[in-house]
Amino acid sequence: MFSFSSIGSRVLLRFGAALLLSLAAATSAEAERRNFVGYYPSWLSAEAKPLSAANPAYSHVVVAFARPDFSWDGKSWSGTGLQFAEPPDVIKTQIQALQAHGTRVLLAIGGATYLTWAPLAAERGKPGTITAALTRFVNAMGFDGLDVDYERDGATPPVVAQYRAAIAVLRQAARGKLLSLAAWSTGADCTPATGNAACGGQVSRAGGSAGRERLVFRDRYTASTIDLVNVMSYDAGVARYDPVKSWMLYRDLFPAHVAVNIGFEIAPEGWGGATLVQNDAAATCQSAKIAADQFGNPLHKSYALQRSLQDGPLTPRPNSNAADGAMLWHIVKDQTLPLCGHSTVLSSRALEAAAAVLLGR
Repeated sequence: MFSFSSIGSRVLLRFGAALLLSLAAATSAEAERRNFVGYYPSWLSAEAKPLSAANPAYSHVVVAFARPDFSWDGKSWSGTGLQFAEPPDVIKTQIQALQAHGTRVLLAIGGATYLTWAPLAAERGKPGTITAALTRFVNAMGFDGLDVDYERDGATPPVVAQYRAAIAVLRQAARGKLLSLAAWSTGADCTPATGNAACGGQVSRAGGSAGRERLVFRDRYTASTIDLVNVMSYDAGVARYDPVKSWMLYRDLFPAHVAVNIGFEIAPEGWGGATLVQNDAAATCQSAKIAADQFGNPLHKSYALQRSLQDGPLTPRPNSNAADGAMLWHIVKDQTLPLCGHSTVLSSRALEAAAAVLLGR
């Protein structure tokens, strides 16, 4: 015969076990959700959807761009480089709204037009007014971290040294928060300056900043200070560039604890003329067909979201991270779309929907 207390105990034990299994399954499912990062250009806030309206599928939203020679008066955007139409208190509320549904919000430093990095880099290893202002601003606005978007052209020793110093200063300014990196399309390529062992004995045919990040992150400590990398694998055309190859090289360059995301931009891209489509079947125009990679190897692959994710982050590498995913530049870009042959070009809404499914978001 069973007493009430013994029956009750067994029921509680079974309920507890079921609850633990349910929590474990939920935790496992959460762990399998991959990064989906979207950049928000502050200068478009007056004519686009507000920051707080970003798709909840995004794991991170990065606000662009603050000046590297940053200053802040505590009440306006003056000295920050940000160009929101709304005042800081409104944007702070919008940041909180994003965070309420689990999205982390970061502040991007630099970009293609803010190139005055010397004053910030000079503060490496010591207190400085820029570092202090950035820390104060990040904490006051409630950002979850900073994003390094260093776009000075070239891979010369002075540029590499400044880049590395800037990362160290921004790591210091983030004060225990996230530090992400917007990485140049061909920055992980092998060049004569980097050596070619990591690229199967081949040397990239790209110029400009090719190999720059490979040189910067030869310093393994610098690499270990980054939490996630967003590869700018667009604006490079399809004649001699493969975004998946770039992602693989970056993935192998960084330690496994750093998540590495492949980047996208919907057509028309700023440079290069590539046309991003959703899958192989939609690649019916020449601008959606990759002819060769940046090392000159013939490829004949589609410039497609599905192919980029499946051959990239969704295919394990030796040091893959379970959060490896995707990035979109930028989340408010959507317009009348051209055709790719007989197919419709991928829109930002379609990209968000398809990427969310593929990335488990």
